Amino acid sequence: MDVSVIIPTYKPQEYIWQCLDTLYQQTLEHRRYELIVVVNGCKEPYYSQILAHVAKWDKDLKVTVLQTDVPGVSHARNMGIERAEGKYVCFVDDDDWVSATYLEGLLSVAKGDETMVIGKVMNFDEGKNVFVDDWLTASYRRNSQLPEKASLMSCRSFMSVACCKLTARKAIGDYRFDTSFKQGEDSLFNATMSHRLRDFGVAPPDVIYYRRLRQSSASRTRSYADVFKDNFRLAVAFAKIYCKGMDKYDFLFFATRILACMKATLRSMRG
Repeated sequence: MDVSVIIPTYKPQEYIWQCLDTLYQQTLEHRRYELIVVVNGCKEPYYSQILAHVAKWDKDLKVTVLQTDVPGVSHARNMGIERAEGKYVCFVDDDDWVSATYLEGLLSVAKGDETMVIGKVMNFDEGKNVFVDDWLTASYRRNSQLPEKASLMSCRSFMSVACCKLTARKAIGDYRFDTSFKQGEDSLFNATMSHRLRDFGVAPPDVIYYRRLRQSSASRTRSYADVFKDNFRLAVAFAKIYCKGMDKYDFLFFATRILACMKATLRSMRG
């Protein structure tokens, strides 16, 4: 098994079928990857609907559908990691989708147990019905044009998200998402395993992760007080991780994490 794709979902709407179908229609052979769908905080009718949808697929593709009454994307992703059998792990959100070459293209660049490979990211604006660059798109382009090899620092923007990339399962190891965080948990998770990542790859331009922009997302409705509290807690967590492992973590990288928390708070103050 080369890749385990983990898809957490909570009361999914119709968009989940596009997500799952694009993962089924990959150019990578079905026997080389698996899908792990984690229905969290709810069960029916979603669990049965997903089982029925994937039941008609080629049996060479292993699909595992899990369910937990515990809500939260972090808990769901942790469940997926526990069941993952692949050498590499990909996270895909249930309202996003990927290009047909996504998994094959990421794998073509992956080199071992210390690997992270980034892909191109595009946004689909539901309100305007158009595709636009994501904030990660510029980072992907810069890394694809580097005269030297990509690095932890050059790929640091991708260290703030769980999706849009491929990560070696051994690099993840026993690290898990901190379920006490509702914002910034992706960045914290990536930072904890950053010392295990030594090889950073950039996938070909036809390897695309499509993010769906929805106006109802939680990040659009948070108050300044919530933003301040979340970013303060996150900055403290980064500092603690670094101080406990100063001999193995990159100081400059962790400094950028804490600085990003400060900038996010300032942006919130400005409205």
